[in-house]
Amino acid sequence: MHSSPIELSIPLTITVEVEESDGTAPRAHVARPFPELVRPRPYYDGCTGYDPAFLGPEVALPELSDEQRRNAAKNSAAPAGEDPTVLPYTHFSVVVNRRRQLAYYTVVNIDGAESARVGRRRDAWYLDPRIAESEQIGESLYLRNALDRGHLVRRLDPVWGAEAARANDDTFHFTNCSPQHEKFNQGKDLWLGLEDFILEHAELEDRKVTVFTGPVMSEDDPLYKGVRLPLAFWKLIAYCKTGAGLSVSGYVLEQARLIEDVLGFEALFDAGTYRVPLAHLRDRTGLDFGHLEPFETALASDGLFARDDHVPVNDDCSNLVL
Repeated sequence: MHSSPIELSIPLTITVEVEESDGTAPRAHVARPFPELVRPRPYYDGCTGYDPAFLGPEVALPELSDEQRRNAAKNSAAPAGEDPTVLPYTHFSVVVNRRRQLAYYTVVNIDGAESARVGRRRDAWYLDPRIAESEQIGESLYLRNALDRGHLVRRLDPVWGAEAARANDDTFHFTNCSPQHEKFNQGKDLWLGLEDFILEHAELEDRKVTVFTGPVMSEDDPLYKGVRLPLAFWKLIAYCKTGAGLSVSGYVLEQARLIEDVLGFEALFDAGTYRVPLAHLRDRTGLDFGHLEPFETALASDGLFARDDHVPVNDDCSNLVL
């Protein structure tokens, strides 16, 4: 039998990158099987982002270390004189770790008195053209597995006032997205439970609230599809108590055990929500919230009894006071 050779042309792209370490492992290039959605650059004109004076007392952004600042994605559209590491959206801002392609943190202003309800549309997530495509995780990571595209700034949190619809759309950027196990992202006793608690109290009491959120990133986070999956997330909540001034509290939310069924490895922590000191957040994230520590609510004064620096929050958040 005579055989004829068949020639196949296969496109191959290999990206090799060596960078400094800030406690997070270097990224791997993730092939994109189809074009990602990208908004035109003029869409972002006029975005003012997070307002540090929103609560009255200023709540400044956390300090990045020198290494974190070097590894932060740079906003190519940042006006002269403004911090190029900050990506402003509508009522919230994001600072991205370009090596991990995930946010160092997000921060949002919530106005309970002006809160609006905008229906959830088809989930269409967008890359942000103000930073490089290679500095963002796209759609391919979330195909055919138990990972959710987890909002860091919750979809409803910035949805208030005249720009409510625009704020809703802005939350669907991959810069505001982190891989979360579906049970963690949707669970009433985990991520969603704490988010509901914050927003419901802001609305019931017509209160303004500021929320910082981000993944806890470590060099030994498990690798999946070229991306290291964070095993924990954190939140910092700031608001003003009537007649008592600024009040701040920190939380860590663990998803390690839930990642087992994605990766099949043995985790170190149970999934759950924990109230922690701000110093604990600094130690795990490298972000400096020292300017807010004087306003931190003592563990025992918000319904949680201080035993150590990892205090469990009830599934229904009944032992929290906001």
